[in-house]
Amino acid sequence: MARSALDEARRLASAGKHAAVITLLEPKLPLFRDSHSYYYLLGSACLRSGDLGGANSYLRRAEQLEPADIDTRLCVAALQLRRGEAEKAIATYLSILEEKPGHRVATRALSRLRDSEILERVVDAGRSVELEPFLPASRAIPPSLLWSIVALLAIGAAVLAWPLAVSAWTSLSKASAPRGEVAAINLTTAELKAPVGSVGSARYILTEKEAVAAFERAKALLQEYRDNAARVELNRIVDSNASVTLKEKARTLLGFALPPDWRTLKDIPSFAALRADPLLYRECAVIWEGRAANISGSGAAREFDFLAGYGDRTRLDGILRVSVADPSIPVPVDNPFELLAFVEGGDDGLPRLRAIAVHELRDTKH
Repeated sequence: MARSALDEARRLASAGKHAAVITLLEPKLPLFRDSHSYYYLLGSACLRSGDLGGANSYLRRAEQLEPADIDTRLCVAALQLRRGEAEKAIATYLSILEEKPGHRVATRALSRLRDSEILERVVDAGRSVELEPFLPASRAIPPSLLWSIVALLAIGAAVLAWPLAVSAWTSLSKASAPRGEVAAINLTTAELKAPVGSVGSARYILTEKEAVAAFERAKALLQEYRDNAARVELNRIVDSNASVTLKEKARTLLGFALPPDWRTLKDIPSFAALRADPLLYRECAVIWEGRAANISGSGAAREFDFLAGYGDRTRLDGILRVSVADPSIPVPVDNPFELLAFVEGGDDGLPRLRAIAVHELRDTKH
């Protein structure tokens, strides 16, 4: 009976009835906790229906279960386009072409992204981009047969696709080049001579050498796309005895940090580090496993206690309050989950988290 639900979902998806797919599958989550097909079909339907929060949660889980699945990765790339994350989407298409030269959807996607008008729409948060050309076809035929067809087509198209792949690689290299806006923020001779000011109420006391080194280290980390680590250095400068102009430039650099991503987030602080000095990690992103308790509110005004580290019920690192402003983000009640969130301060001075996305996990301990 469970299998027939997935077959029916495929039929509905191939007919373009994506809302019906969501209605059919969402109540059946307990039957398909470890089913890639379930999460892929549901995530794809959410994406096509405009539910980006649901699409993110379900597609990321599908990607966890089968990281090599091409269709899942194509949907993730389309989600990235809708969010304005062109660089990440291009990287996904290129990785697909490396594995499957001539892949039709990946090749077509890269070709469309070479159109400056389309790329400009993507950069503008992707709101006006038509997603269908970037998505795999909704299909009812068995995946095994589809892979056979794709393999045969790929062999014949490999030679023709090579120039496009080379062109796409050039585009990605340009997109991943050093961040010019970061490199343009430099300390003047006067700022280098007097990088610190009065101590006053500074939280961190830096020497002249330490202040300059922290600034340059933050720039280097931003160039490596290690935005979390860069934020720590810049937060330290902003709350230190650094000069007024050095602090202003630190704040400018903070504005260049990119939104966090499940796959690319680096330098994730530990719970212990955050509790020891929460201000140092404000607006850094975390990916922690745990459980939810004391859920309150509804819609775009939900909150819950996050039991960090308590996913397997054997260790509790601590508890933080989490706010959930996006009504599409699920808050699992009975299962552990991974939480992607920003660190922020509460009215009581204690650290809080602001949820960005959730990955529900299978509960292995009952």
